[in-house]
Amino acid sequence: MSVLTPPTQVADLNTGKHSRTVVPLNSFEDITRATDTLCKAFADSAANDYLLKKFFNISLREPVSRCRFNAIISYYTAWYHDLGGEIVEANDFDAVGIWSLPGRHLPHTLSNDPQFNKLFFDDLDERRHQVLPEGMDCYYLFMIGKDPSQQHVRGSVRQILGNYKQRADADNCACVLEAISEHARSVYEYFGFKVFKEFKFGVGEVDSQGRVDPQGSGFTAYLMIYYKDPQILNG
Repeated sequence: MSVLTPPTQVADLNTGKHSRTVVPLNSFEDITRATDTLCKAFADSAANDYLLKKFFNISLREPVSRCRFNAIISYYTAWYHDLGGEIVEANDFDAVGIWSLPGRHLPHTLSNDPQFNKLFFDDLDERRHQVLPEGMDCYYLFMIGKDPSQQHVRGSVRQILGNYKQRADADNCACVLEAISEHARSVYEYFGFKVFKEFKFGVGEVDSQGRVDPQGSGFTAYLMIYYKDPQILNG
């Protein structure tokens, strides 16, 4: 279970008119277009940049160009596709989501930082298993983003989240994600996700803007889960 989730650009609370349904992607050309959307969506997310450095074992002090961050996003998009995840788009690549499926979750991408691995993998896995009833699987949202240059297109994130919530309902599964900003948390809450764990990352490493700071407060994030009957979850 990995933890790249939307920065502020994903807010998309209006229904609008939808030009397309949610479309699964398979071709190289489509995967490339999907990556382009995600790179635009995450261009200003300091929290996401921090995570990309951790996942690729890059020193927080090492300068990393936007081009290199985009290459890492491209790697993860292709990795999810190659290992059985789903990359989907809505409204001609206005929004793109990356999911792993029940029974087909990808392995952890461990960093060389044991404390980080415990926080993001061990602790979150433990909490998810506590919340979900025994035997219940989930759809896991690895990453979602909306193209910030297409503010006139609305409803795309709604389409993607709604599609997977419907699938989860039909399969008696949950939908699981991590929100890495307060804004992302509010967006997901709007779509029916509930917070089951608040946690901080980057504390003592970076400030809230991602600048290296031994006294830094880091970032606040939330483990969030949707299930059609939330009363049976172990909150």
